Amino acid sequence: MQLIELSNYTLASAGTGNGLNGFYFALLKGDICSIYADSEDDAHIFLKAIATLIRPTKGTYRFMGEKIDFSDHRNLLSCKKKIGYISSDSAMISNKTVRENLLFMRYYFENSLSITLDENVSRLCGIFNIQDKLDMHPAEISLMDLRIAIIIRELTKSPDLLLIEYPEELISHAKFDFFIKILKDALLSGPAVIFISNNKSFVEEFSDRNILITNGTLTTI
Repeated sequence: MQLIELSNYTLASAGTGNGLNGFYFALLKGDICSIYADSEDDAHIFLKAIATLIRPTKGTYRFMGEKIDFSDHRNLLSCKKKIGYISSDSAMISNKTVRENLLFMRYYFENSLSITLDENVSRLCGIFNIQDKLDMHPAEISLMDLRIAIIIRELTKSPDLLLIEYPEELISHAKFDFFIKILKDALLSGPAVIFISNNKSFVEEFSDRNILITNGTLTTI
C-alpha cells in the first residue's frame, strides 16, 4: 500500500513561487526523496502540504489509503502523529516548557499528564546538551537549542514519514554529525523521507529518488 497519495493536487502560490498545479504524487514507506526546485517557495509549500499544514485548492490526499478530511484540524491529529516535520518554520507551543512540548503528543494520545521523557529522548537531550533547558519556555532558549529540541521531538515520534528542509541551515556544523547519526538511527525503522538540501554529501548519502518542481509542475524520477 502507498504511504501517501496526492491526486490532482493544486496548491496556491506563496511568496515568489508559482504554486503547484494538478499534480500526482505517491510515496511508499522506505522511499527517500530529494527535492530539486526552481523556487524555494514552491519546495516549501510542497513540504508543508505533505505535512498537512496547507489545505489544497483542490485535490485528494490519502494517508495509508484513508482520505484526509481538512474541514476540522482534529481530523488531522492522528495523521500528524505519524509525520515528522523539520523546517525553519517548525515551532513549539510558546506557553509550555520544552519538556512539555516534547511530551505534548504523548499527553494527547496517552491521555495522561504523568508520563515522563522516555530513555531515548533523554539520551538525545544529553548528547545535544539541552537537558538544562527542558524546564524553560521556547522564548527563553537560543534559536539553535530550540531547533535541536524540535529535531529531537520530530525524530523520536518514530514517524512513518519524515520531512526535512535544509538541515544544514538548522543545526550548527559542529553538531551536524550528531544529526546525521540520529537520522540514520531513525531510518532503521524504514520511514519514507522527503527532504531538500544544498549539502551535496547529504543528498548523495540519503537520496534514492528525485522530485523535480519547475514552473509550477511536479515530476518524479
